[in-house]
Amino acid sequence: MIDEQPAVSPAFRVASIAILAAVTTVLTRVVQVPLPARGYINLGDVAIVFTAITLGPFSGAISGGLGTALADLLSGPYAFWAPISLFVHGLQGLLIGLICRVRPGNLGLQVLGGVVGMAVMAGGYFLAGIFIEGAGPSLTEVPGNLIQGGVGVVLGILVSAAVLRAYPPLRQWKW
Repeated sequence: MIDEQPAVSPAFRVASIAILAAVTTVLTRVVQVPLPARGYINLGDVAIVFTAITLGPFSGAISGGLGTALADLLSGPYAFWAPISLFVHGLQGLLIGLICRVRPGNLGLQVLGGVVGMAVMAGGYFLAGIFIEGAGPSLTEVPGNLIQGGVGVVLGILVSAAVLRAYPPLRQWKW
C-alpha cells in the first residue's frame, strides 16, 4: 500500500499565504533597528526565507512581496517604497524557493538560495534608490540591507529546519 499525502486545497494555500504575509508584515514593522545613515533593519527576511524554503517559490514570492509592501504602507514615511518592496521581496522569495526546489532539504542550496535572494534584495533596493534619491544615499543603505538579508538567511533556514522537523508532513505542501 502506498502512503499518499492528501492534496493541499486552494483554500489552504490562500490561508497559509495570507498568514505568512501577515507574519512578514509584523516582523518587518515591529522589529525595526534604525540605521545611523537612514532606514532600518528588520526581520521580514526571516519570514521570506522560511516561507520560500518551507512552502515553495510561489508562496515565498506572494507572501514576501505582499507582507513587505503592506509593512511599507503601514509605516507612513516609507509608504512610497511599497511597490518596490512588492517586486523586490517577491522576486527574492521566488528565487530562493526555485533554487531550494532543486533538492529539497539540501543545506547548500538553501544557503545559495538565501545568498541569491539577499543579493536581489540589496541590489533591487539600491537600483530603485538611485532613481528615487540618487546614487550616494542609495549606496549608504547597501550594508544594512546585506546585514538584514544575512540575518534573514541564517534565521530563516534554522526556523524552516525546526518547523519541518516538528511537522514533517509540511514537506508535501509546497507550491
